[in-house]
Amino acid sequence: MFISLWEFFYGHFFRFWMKWLLRQMTGKCELQRIFDTYVGAQRTHRIENSLTYSKNKVG
Repeated sequence: MFISLWEFFYGHFFRFWMKWLLRQMTGKCELQRIFDTYVGAQRTHRIENSLTYSKNKVG
């Protein structure tokens, strides 16, 4: 119950504001921050999570 509630708030509210704040502070989009910070499998995992939670679904 708690996990599904957290996923709802994270996916609909918290993540948007967190991404906006980081964009304002760093001047980089989420993918640029991932590429600059992580390497290898960890980078791939972060990109997959980013796409999973993205509002713009493709396919």
